[in-house]
Amino acid sequence: MRKKIENIILVITLFLGILSIVMVLSSTVNSANLQTLYIKQTFAVFIGVAIMFILRSFPYKVLEELSPLFYFVSVLLLIGVLVFGVEIHGGRRWFNFGVFHFQVVEFVKFSMIMFLALIIGKYNRLLYAFIPTVIVMALVTVQPDAGSAILFVPILAMMLEVAPVNTNWMVIALPYAGIAVVTLFLESYLSVKSLSLLNLKYMIYPLIASVIIYFIFMEVRKVLKYLKLKYLLWLIFLFWISSGAGILGSNFLKMYQKKRIISFMIPELYPLGVGYNIRQSLLAIGSGRIFGKGLFGGTQTQLGFLPVRHTDFIFATISEELGILGAIAILSFIGILLWQILRIMERTEDLSGRLIAGGIFALIFAQVVLNTGVTLGLLPVIGVQFPLVSYGGTGMVLFMALIGVLLNINRRTEIIGR
Repeated sequence: MRKKIENIILVITLFLGILSIVMVLSSTVNSANLQTLYIKQTFAVFIGVAIMFILRSFPYKVLEELSPLFYFVSVLLLIGVLVFGVEIHGGRRWFNFGVFHFQVVEFVKFSMIMFLALIIGKYNRLLYAFIPTVIVMALVTVQPDAGSAILFVPILAMMLEVAPVNTNWMVIALPYAGIAVVTLFLESYLSVKSLSLLNLKYMIYPLIASVIIYFIFMEVRKVLKYLKLKYLLWLIFLFWISSGAGILGSNFLKMYQKKRIISFMIPELYPLGVGYNIRQSLLAIGSGRIFGKGLFGGTQTQLGFLPVRHTDFIFATISEELGILGAIAILSFIGILLWQILRIMERTEDLSGRLIAGGIFALIFAQVVLNTGVTLGLLPVIGVQFPLVSYGGTGMVLFMALIGVLLNINRRTEIIGR
């Protein structure tokens, strides 16, 4: 059974790596300044495959024990890139080494999964895992790279769910997280209009919400008489805290990021500005229909109408040139890969192995959801790549390395059942 799981993961990973080279070539062949990117991607795939096979035989326990060093180096790199990093598209996220760019956050993803597995497995305390995660998220956000910062939330949540830790609080936290997100959206919109929720004129929003919470609570209390009024105070207090977090989060966003959020809510507001990417993405996906226009045949892709078609919007390129059937096939391969990761988690008795596999599952799943959600216009543009397919040498090597760690977990841990 272990061998079968390994073979399935290897086949899917190698297939997606080859597909990545083909799609990067197809999406950049008619762009003079991008024509050599497929060569770099080919090197990245080969390097990634080599690292994958090395880590397949390298004890993951050693990586876990080294994770405090990895975390320390990650924090230093995140600080260093803000000072010495090269600025591309308004963000300092890369170190320039001449022939290639190193994207720091990709290494940070790897180190955080290993470090959280060590911390959660050893101490079983939310606080010990929460503080280092927040530090990393803050440093990534100021690059600015809010999309990558968001990814650490599902990683932490999934690893806590896997661990023998009480996670019932997540049920309560989710609606308040939703309140923070809604407030962030509202504050971003008002900020672009040179207004703010902190303006007395707009404070009616949390005041009305507090009144609604009060009346709902009092109605529920008629049935559940044991509910105390202090619970109501806590509910309202947490609502205001969540709203404040949304306002604070908006203040960390650049103006172009706020416009992206607004264009997501009101697409027609910036049809030729920040809303242009989504419009072109949807046009590309729609024009591909069922069977696609064929490789090198996508109009939106080949004529350059689709922005960053080899990275953030490569799923739109796939949909245009391979059609909806090709897009479904790619998502099916990812689904099978995620299923195999769940099987590894289910069958291993080692807590560290389950935690690491859970973190990898959450990272791949979250990046696929965010990337395709943006491409389909269901989420604001946040610049998250499609795992194992989008152009990006550092990202490709990262995911290949994580697959190698998964294969090692699959080979070395005790198996439950058959």
